[in-house]
Order: sequence, then structure tokens, then C-alpha cells
Amino acid sequence: MFENILTKETITFKDLEEIAFKIACEFANEILRNMLEEYDKRLMNTRDTAIYRHKGKETTTIKTKTGLVEYTRTKYITKNKEGTNKCVYLTDELLNIKEMGQVSGGVIDLVIKNISEVSFRVCAEMINNMTGLSISGVAVWNIVQKLGEEIKQYEREKVEAHQNDKLKAGEKETPVIYQEADGIMIYTQGKDREEQIENYKKQHPNEEIPKKVRNIEIKLGMTYEGWKEVGKNRYALVGKEYVAGYMSGEEMANITNANLHSKYDMSKVELRVLNSDGGSWIKRLLAVKAIYQADSYHLREKIVTHVRDAEDADILKAMFYQKEYSKMIEYVEALKYKYDGEVEEVEKLEELKKYLNKRKDSMKRYKDYDGVKKKLKTYSKRTGLKYRNMGCQESNNYCRLARRMKKKRMSWSKNGSENIAKVITMYASESCTDIIKDLNIQILPESYIEYVERYINEIEENIKELKENRVKTKEVYTFKQGSLEGYPQLRKILENKAISELVYR
Repeated sequence: MFENILTKETITFKDLEEIAFKIACEFANEILRNMLEEYDKRLMNTRDTAIYRHKGKETTTIKTKTGLVEYTRTKYITKNKEGTNKCVYLTDELLNIKEMGQVSGGVIDLVIKNISEVSFRVCAEMINNMTGLSISGVAVWNIVQKLGEEIKQYEREKVEAHQNDKLKAGEKETPVIYQEADGIMIYTQGKDREEQIENYKKQHPNEEIPKKVRNIEIKLGMTYEGWKEVGKNRYALVGKEYVAGYMSGEEMANITNANLHSKYDMSKVELRVLNSDGGSWIKRLLAVKAIYQADSYHLREKIVTHVRDAEDADILKAMFYQKEYSKMIEYVEALKYKYDGEVEEVEKLEELKKYLNKRKDSMKRYKDYDGVKKKLKTYSKRTGLKYRNMGCQESNNYCRLARRMKKKRMSWSKNGSENIAKVITMYASESCTDIIKDLNIQILPESYIEYVERYINEIEENIKELKENRVKTKEVYTFKQGSLEGYPQLRKILENKAISELVYR
């Protein structure tokens, strides 16, 4: 092989790199096949024969980072909970080899990491280029849908366990929990869009169908513990947890509370704050004794879009920062006369006034409540975290969902969009590792780890032995670029032997 490679007229480093990578993948695939089949033999010899009855062997293929690995494993017959026979493969079960087309945990991890940024097709291309695997965009889509459905089931079981007081309480301690939530509108497609249009026609038979009918809101909620300083005037959120999907406020509250219960010792939480734009579904997330405050970003945005003159808008924003909340409503009322009662401007100002009236009791910042600032200073000394002003939701909406799901006017099925949203937010959550464990993604049993280490040690010993026994040459001369004109004997030698094999002893 190397003779053919090195004697080619044109060859680049990229060609050599790809050939070496292919050889390495083939070698790795053979190692994996041997390890899987040897481990299968070990399970067969140590199994409980009264429970698992041998029913022959079957060959299957698993998609791994190094390519397709074909291996043979033993099939067993055992009894399920109902007492009927079922077929199992102990090797696949103990190594948690997923059934979505037999995909390894390493490939699933690559899909999760890349799918939050690129399309299914591009994600498949990236995996194909980075690994020895050949996977299609449809296969990536199938993996994401399967994972999304597993996360939904995981959340349902967790909520049920929490409501029945069967969910194990967490041990992590934090004095403060911040909570925010919002939604983003995405375009629907196919049957989901048709259903939305039909429903609108029934409710408004004599109206033209507006484009917004095809929109649907996917909700995103998040919790965090505070801010960690990572540089000069640069901060990162600590303990981020996400919940995403098409659900009511009550359903999101149930999932959020179950997640918090399983992660934290909630008896140690002394302060809990909810920040939002005031949506009715978001208020369902408000816990007992928690502080609720209106989101300042949405409030400022409302002022800018509903007040004609920038100078007046700045005055209203200044009143907000100076905590003159009641004066804001009075000033909006005065602007109606300042703008000479223009119908369009008055309508906007009236809408702004209603918005401010609805939030007049929640405009107060959480730090302005009695004793909160003093408590936060004490907490900061204890935890080393910073407790800043809230308002991270819009940024997280964009980074987690909007950037992936709204670019280039994408449209989605309802179920498909919810699944990818759950996969993306699961990977971005701090408890991602624990969730992966609950989803049975690539957790190797201790016995298999010991076996793999022993197998790798044997390979390393063989490589050392080969190096020690390698024939050592005294000196090797290399040719510089030039012509063979005038050297007939050398030309004759090279007709039978590659130049790379010429060695002077």
C-alpha cells in the first residue's frame, strides 16, 4: 500500500492524513468487535441459566465514531413482568447500546453537541467528516426524535414521583434561586399548520386569515443560582437548568419544581425570585413566598415602541430607574395632550398605560424589598457568587432556541420542534450528566471497564515489543529534488523498487 502511495506523481498531506485516519478507524473497529464478542462470551458463561435461556447468536451492526462495527452477540429468552417470554441481548443491555439504529453513546453525544447550531443534514455531514462513520440527515433526525421522546417520558416520571413524595431530594445547597421564563414564536408546517388555519376559520368565518395564524409559541423556562465573575465586567450564570416545550404554566411549574427538588436541598433556599414580562402562564411558576418582578427589558421595549418622541421615552425610563413608578402612569396620561390627541398616538399611549397599570405592583426590583440587599451580601461571602439584576431570559431565548429554530424562516412540526428543543436545552442544563444517566446513554459497567483496560494494556505491550524488535538501520539518506538524467544505473534500480525503500547499510 505504502509503495503505491509514495510513488504517486501528486500526493498531498491531506491525502496521507485521510489514508492514515481510515486505517486507524479500521483498526479501532476491529478492536471494538473483538472486545464486544469477548465480553459477550464472558456474559454467556457467567449468566444465570435459570433466567436466561440461550437461543443462538445473531450478527448486528452498531454506528460508532470510528465507523460501522459488525459484531455477533448471543440472544436469550427470559420472562418479562407479565410472565410471557421476551428476547434480550445481554451485551447490548449492559453496555446500553441504543436501539435507534444501534447507535453508540459517542455518536449521540456528537449529535447533541452539533444539532443546537446546524441543520440535521449539516450535522450529519459534520459527523461524517469528523469520524469514520457514514450517517444521513434522516438518521440524525431519528436520533433527536427518539431522545426528545425519552426526555418527555423522563419528565413525566419525575413529576409523578415528586407529587407522590417518592422523588429523592437533592443535596446541593444554595441560598438563592432565580427563575425566568418566556416564549418564542415559530412557524408551523404540514398538518399542524392546516389544523391551526382550520381552527381560525371556524372561529372567524368572515375574516381573512392572517399570517400570524401559522405561528405557535414554544415556552422556555430557566433557573439559576447567581453569577460568577469570569473576567473584568464579565459574568456567567451558575447552575442553569432549562425546561422547554408546548405546555401550560402549571405543567412547566411542575417540571421545574421537580428538577429543583432533585438537585437542591430546598430547605436551605432562603430567597426565590421570578422575573418575567407578565404573561399569565408565567405567573403560574410563582412559588409561595417568592418575589415577583416585571422584566425591565420588556418594559423599556414597550416604552420605546409606544412613545413617539425619544426624549419622552427617555424621561419615562429615567422615572423607572429612579423608582418613581406611579409618576410614570401620570406622565403617559399627560402625553396624550402633548401629542394633541392624535388618534394613533393616543391608542398607543392608552395601551402603554394599561401595560404599566397591570405591572405597577411588580415594577419594584427584588433588591429593594426590606432586608434583601443585606442578605445578598451575606450570601455572596458564603458562596462567592454575585447577585445582580435579573433579565437573562431574552439572551437565553436566542442562544438556546431562536438562533436554531427561527433563522431563514424555518418551519416545524409541533412534535418535531418540541423534541429538538428538549434535546438542546437538556444538553445546556447543568444536570445534563444526571439526565443522560437516567436516559441510559452509554454507561459502561465496571466489569466491562476492567476488561477494556486489560485489553488495551495487551495491545500496548504488543506495540512495545514490535518497537524493540524493529530492525535499526545505521543511517538513512534521503534524496533532494532533482533529475535522474545521467544516472542510468539508479534509474534501473528505481524501476523495481520505490525510492522510499532505498536504504544504505
